[in-house]
Amino acid sequence: MTDHASSRGLVRALQALLPQASIAILHERPWHSLTFSGTQICLSIALPITAAEQRSAVAKRVEDHEFSLPSQLVADIAITGTAIFDAQYRMIIDALLLDD
Repeated sequence: MTDHASSRGLVRALQALLPQASIAILHERPWHSLTFSGTQICLSIALPITAAEQRSAVAKRVEDHEFSLPSQLVADIAITGTAIFDAQYRMIIDALLLDD
């Protein structure tokens, strides 16, 4: 996929899962193995500070969610960093999407 189509699908799914979140794409790049092709995506998610009190629930919701994206499979998604900054709870999320 080109032109950030992979990212947009994942951003829409995460926005539906976390409607109070502000989501930004940090970077996206093609990924290939011998048998699969896809996209690696890094996202930043900012939530109101009140959501920080529920951060373990938010993390579990993101990492355990069964995403349904057209023509793609979310092979891996993980929260790789967190911080409280500028009155917001921020997470860095890395994901690997495989082309279906």
